[in-house]
Amino acid sequence: MKKRLIPVAVAFVGASSVAHAAPPASQAAFNNLMDEFGVLTEYRAVAAAAPLGIVGFDISVEGTSGKFQGNSVVLPKLKFQKGLVAGLDIAGYYTSIGIPTTGVTGTGYGAALSYAIWKGGIASPAWNVRGSYTSYEVPGYLKATTTGLDTSISKGLGPISPYAGIGFVQLNGSDLSGSGFSDYGKTRSRYFYGLAFDLTAFNLTVEADNTGGTNSYSLKMGFRIGD
Repeated sequence: MKKRLIPVAVAFVGASSVAHAAPPASQAAFNNLMDEFGVLTEYRAVAAAAPLGIVGFDISVEGTSGKFQGNSVVLPKLKFQKGLVAGLDIAGYYTSIGIPTTGVTGTGYGAALSYAIWKGGIASPAWNVRGSYTSYEVPGYLKATTTGLDTSISKGLGPISPYAGIGFVQLNGSDLSGSGFSDYGKTRSRYFYGLAFDLTAFNLTVEADNTGGTNSYSLKMGFRIGD
């Protein structure tokens, strides 16, 4: 049921938020658009630093606020995270947005691999490092990719786990409209912090992010099982 709802929800957001999408008028406008779009679609963990463990998993829906051509939008995602061995976790997301003025639908995905340097315990925090990649394409309009590296620390306090992290992300964009704009590329620093609430198998996580001076906020809800 969730897999049916996500594309519908994303298509609705796309229809209401980017209905007036049009090719940028200049290289500077294209660069600004790709910077906005890269920040919107970059990978966000929206999770504490502790690994899930070999039997752990997380399946959830997530929404991230951001900008598209100067308009406020929310990017919904269907997301997963799976614990592996030796403190490793793999994660990813999928999203899709319809652009009515172009008659096409853009699709995007993200993937991440994290390693827990400290797994955390009753008296000790968890600390991890994460590498990530995202790709989003609107056929005939644009393509954006990001590559990121970050580190975060968290401490479980009963059902609540506050966390914070820093990192950087490489934003890249290509013009697919035939307007002849040069490819865009920029490295941005970022920091983020959040709270994860775990009530048995239900998880609710909120996160604030600042990438290159641009603020965004994410909310994730789903089922999470960890060691």
